[in-house]
Amino acid sequence: MKKITLALCAALASGAASADTILGFDATAGVWQPSYSGAVGVDDFNVDKFALDEDNITFIQAALEHPIPLVPNILVAHSKMGTTGMADLSQSVQFGDETFTAGTNVNADLDLSHTDATLYYEILDNWVNLDLGLTARQYKGNLKLTSDMQSEDIELNGVLPMAYAMARFDLPFTGWSIVAQGNGTGYKGDTLTDLTAKVRWDFAPALDFAVEAGYRSMSLKLSELDDLQSDLTIKGPYLGLNLHL
Repeated sequence: MKKITLALCAALASGAASADTILGFDATAGVWQPSYSGAVGVDDFNVDKFALDEDNITFIQAALEHPIPLVPNILVAHSKMGTTGMADLSQSVQFGDETFTAGTNVNADLDLSHTDATLYYEILDNWVNLDLGLTARQYKGNLKLTSDMQSEDIELNGVLPMAYAMARFDLPFTGWSIVAQGNGTGYKGDTLTDLTAKVRWDFAPALDFAVEAGYRSMSLKLSELDDLQSDLTIKGPYLGLNLHL
C-alpha cells in the first residue's frame, strides 16, 4: 500500500533526515460474477436445480492504516449478494417449516449479503506485504421460496468471527502486484472460507489509481448461525478499481 509520508529530522546521531509513515488509505470497488453449487435446506436440496442466475455482485472495501503502536488498523467491506432461480420439484422437499410437494414450481430468491469489520496488523510492509487480523462478518440475508400456494422465508442473520490474512507481492519497477486475501472460520458447527487471488496494475501512479482482476471463491457451510442451513460453494471472476493513498 502506497503511503503518505512526512520527512522527520533525526539529528541525534547521524544528522540525516528520514521518512515515516503517518497514514495509509486503500479502497476497492468492483463487481463479482459467481456461480453457485451445493445444497440448501434441511433436505440438502441441490441448488443446481434452481438454475440460479449468475448475476453481478457489487462489493466495496476500504482500509485505513496508521503508525500508532499496538493499535490495529481497520478494514471494512461489504458484498451485496443476491440471485434468483426456479425449480420444478420432482419430489417433496422441506424448506424451513414448509414442505413443497412434488410437481410444484418453486421460485427461489437467495440473499447472502454481508458486511465485514476487520482489525489487523501489518507484519511486513515493503515489496512483500503481509497483514494478519480478525474479522467480524455480519450476514443479513435470507432464502425466500414461493409457489402458487405456499411461501417460506428462511432468515440468515448473525455474526461470525473469522481469521484474516492478506499477502501482496510487488513486482519492482513494473506497477504490477500479486495479491492473495482471505478469511476463514470454524465456529460452533459453522465453517466458512472466503478466498481471493488477484493481480493489480497501477496504470496511473500519479493519480493513485489501479485496476485489479482476480477470482474469488467462497465456501459456506452453515447450520447454527441462523435458520438457513447451507453447504454452498460460490466462485467466479471479478474486476475492481482501486484507490491507494
